[in-house]
Amino acid sequence: MNEEEDMLELLDDEGTADQFDLELDEPEEEILSEVDESIKETKPEPGDLDKSEERGDLDESEEPVAHEIEIDIRLIIAAVVAIAAIIVASVFVIPILMPSGPPEVVMTPSQSGEDLFLYYESGPVLQEQDLRFTLGGAEIPMGKIMLMGGMNWPWEQGTVLKIDTSGYEKPATIAVIYTKGDGENLIYSTGAEPTPTPTPTPTPEPTPEPIITPEILVPHPQEEPDWQIPFDGFADKALIRFDARPTSGIQPLTVQFADQTQICAQNRSWDFGDGMSSNVRYPEHTYPFPGTYMASLDLVFCDPGESSDSPVKEITVLPVDRQDVLLSGPGTANIDAGGVLFFTVKGPGMIIRIGGRDHYLEKGDLVSIMINNGGTGSISIINNAIIQFNFDNVSVWINGEEYETGWLTNININQYEQIASSDITFRIIAREPGLKGLVNGIPSIVASPGQMITLHNAGTDSTGKLLFSIQDGAGFSFRGGIESYEVTTPF
Repeated sequence: MNEEEDMLELLDDEGTADQFDLELDEPEEEILSEVDESIKETKPEPGDLDKSEERGDLDESEEPVAHEIEIDIRLIIAAVVAIAAIIVASVFVIPILMPSGPPEVVMTPSQSGEDLFLYYESGPVLQEQDLRFTLGGAEIPMGKIMLMGGMNWPWEQGTVLKIDTSGYEKPATIAVIYTKGDGENLIYSTGAEPTPTPTPTPTPEPTPEPIITPEILVPHPQEEPDWQIPFDGFADKALIRFDARPTSGIQPLTVQFADQTQICAQNRSWDFGDGMSSNVRYPEHTYPFPGTYMASLDLVFCDPGESSDSPVKEITVLPVDRQDVLLSGPGTANIDAGGVLFFTVKGPGMIIRIGGRDHYLEKGDLVSIMINNGGTGSISIINNAIIQFNFDNVSVWINGEEYETGWLTNININQYEQIASSDITFRIIAREPGLKGLVNGIPSIVASPGQMITLHNAGTDSTGKLLFSIQDGAGFSFRGGIESYEVTTPF
């Protein structure tokens, strides 16, 4: 049975064609127009119709299905292109947009009491908002964290960060966490140790207080300076008398003091006017920095009824007149033994590592570093900071007292108050013809191969720089200030 017979049979069952049309909803004009257009688009050509009639098997839905297939192919091609674009973007674009990962840093920790210091040796600049700090897993507020030496964020190489660990249970691990980008990454961790509890000192049983006979402070004959003023036997309104020589000179100025008081005294106290003091009768004191200082002496007499005003002497220290020098090239170089670097610390938390141990300096400390052996060390002083002053055998003095002797391998003074040097001498052997150096910007130092260039009394130049380094097989470089120089031919 063909399709027409089936349709007629369906109409007989349901009703006439007219009845069927009446039951259908009338299509709107827009729908009819769209139907007409679709009919026009899908109307076969006459020749095609004839051919299909000859076959007798034309399917009315055949051409619309082909049209749908054509649309589906276009959609597939568009999807393939979109997927390819996504793959290309993931390979080339997304890695650029994604963060490059946590930074690699190198830090050196040290602890003093409840404070832990992190010296930032190498790594990128770190912003405050990109970091978190924890101690034993507990968050450390930024109020307990500060940069030393008066520095402000960001945290850069060569600076020290202080973390106040008071109030936290220790031992524990301090973690530095980088929060920029996706997630959080641990970039550094170290241990924090508890502050040792001091051993209580036992209370001694009271003993009878001995009767002390006041001793008159008289000098030993061998200790008296040659210019000691003899006692004339007459009373003086100024019971305390002392002398100082010399009272003026070029930095660093060493002054010999002498207590010439002839009255019984129990205690003696010198004030040299630069923050340093002594209680010996004939002290020798060095003033490393230019300026005018008022030195005084105070005594406590044996007789409580005796008193005297403290006399004062003015000490004037003049600066060294140095010339700026820039010199580098192939050759060998070393430093004579005996030179000294002086500086005062501007802020707490500064570090010196000598003999393998770290020592922490406080604000106002006067530090002297004596080069005992000299040799081929390295110096880097720049921007009010001492980054290197590394030599095999040095002695460190702090506030007039010898602290330690050994190999100075690390120094971190990111801010100093004052700086000076004495008797630092460089000796350089030239290896190329016409080696020249600049003095105050003018080519003045000229040396032939084998000649020695001696730079006397070196220190910082007019910009505050003193740089010296030796490269194995490559030569040397020097920048700083010098008092004088000479070029000689060694025998």
